[in-house]
Amino acid sequence: MSYSHILFDLDGTLIDSKDTIRRSFEYALKKMNVPDPKVTNIDALIGPPMLKTFQDIYGFSLDEARKGYAFYLEEYVGNGQMYQAKLYQGVKETIATLCQKGCFLAVATTKNETNARKIVAHLKLDISINRVYGTYNDGTRSNKKEIITNLLDDNGVKDLADVVMVGDRHFDIIGAKEVGIDSVGVTYGCGGEDELRQAGATHLVSSIIELLEIVNI
Repeated sequence: MSYSHILFDLDGTLIDSKDTIRRSFEYALKKMNVPDPKVTNIDALIGPPMLKTFQDIYGFSLDEARKGYAFYLEEYVGNGQMYQAKLYQGVKETIATLCQKGCFLAVATTKNETNARKIVAHLKLDISINRVYGTYNDGTRSNKKEIITNLLDDNGVKDLADVVMVGDRHFDIIGAKEVGIDSVGVTYGCGGEDELRQAGATHLVSSIIELLEIVNI
């Protein structure tokens, strides 16, 4: 099997953003007067849409979640936390190699699309920011299946056999399955091997560089 179209998740796949997201959550929780704003398990907070995380993990109402997310963005965007995330080892080189081989490269993330595009541009990855798709500013289009579908449709991608989704959480794997494309689970991110295997990842890798063997272009 070979793939000419590779879609990447962002947090936990291309970038290690755990510390930046943790600090931003703690800032928001403190602003929301949560008794203990310290985040002890950041992995559980990375992957789902932010509004859902505030509701499911912290029991916020939708209105409270929106207010909490506004505080989160105050720290994450306004105070520049999002630019502190680091690329995982081998990401820049792997992306560059795939680009040189003529692959279609894109990002499908539940992160806010505007912020995701700023991060990709800041990191100078060989991925066009026009192919970075995420959640809209109003919080809609936060479902991974919808994001992937919009990305492929907008770019005229018809042959799904040529497409693979690369991600670190079960959301990425399930979203890919729902669209009808293969997936690569990266075990170094926030989900881990068991979560990715149970979700039904087509392939598993422990390093992004291993993706070059799977793509086989």
